Amino acid sequence: MTVKTLKNSLDILECFATKENALGVREISRMMKLPTSVVQRTINTFTEAGYLIQDEHTKKYKLGYKMYLFYDVLSNSKDPHSTIYELMQNLASEINESVFLTYMDNEYGVTTKIAESNKNVKYAVSLGTKTPLYIGASCKVMFAYLDEDRQLELIAFFHEEQSKEEQISFLASLKEELQQIRQNNWCVTVGEYNEHAFGISVPLFNYKKEITASLTISGLVYDLDDQREKNMLEQLVKVAQQIQSHISKL
Repeated sequence: MTVKTLKNSLDILECFATKENALGVREISRMMKLPTSVVQRTINTFTEAGYLIQDEHTKKYKLGYKMYLFYDVLSNSKDPHSTIYELMQNLASEINESVFLTYMDNEYGVTTKIAESNKNVKYAVSLGTKTPLYIGASCKVMFAYLDEDRQLELIAFFHEEQSKEEQISFLASLKEELQQIRQNNWCVTVGEYNEHAFGISVPLFNYKKEITASLTISGLVYDLDDQREKNMLEQLVKVAQQIQSHISKL
């Protein structure tokens, strides 16, 4: 199996982490932009191994029992990941807003951990959600720490229909905001990714001091005022400092 084939296989498996319902082969094929024959062979392999199961009635697939083996190991271990999640849960309980961890994944930010608030009405974020790396607080706070060449590559990726000059102009329009993010070491957006939601984010770095993730508080805009924003930011920064020590170990 080539590296590319393995990557495609893992990407297909990740489709099941971003959807609550079972998926069919054609649906995955459209999502992945891969031939149905390739998807079917991969699905068959994962099903035979127990990582996926097929519904006898709908003929669609969902995660199988083998995936719970990984969940049990991760949930019962006291590795940095579980400690990070505990810190996130404590923060979510204190402020009664959702807290999520986002990692950079090529051109996107991917939500990998969520500690939800207890509110009946709240802004919901799903595990595995992928967002362009320059939109919304959780991604923009990472985008700000990339070098300009990489920033332009990302703009070109998402705005391929634009000319080079238009892409450069678009990045220039973000320059002042990105500089402010780096100066503050945090980012706040209101109604940017979702018109009803706010995001307050801080960056997280790996052991090489490279930007790798972000920690974000998110909620509905009508729950936000200047004083509450200030208080939540202060608490977020404190927790992020604790999480940063664990992120550096990964």
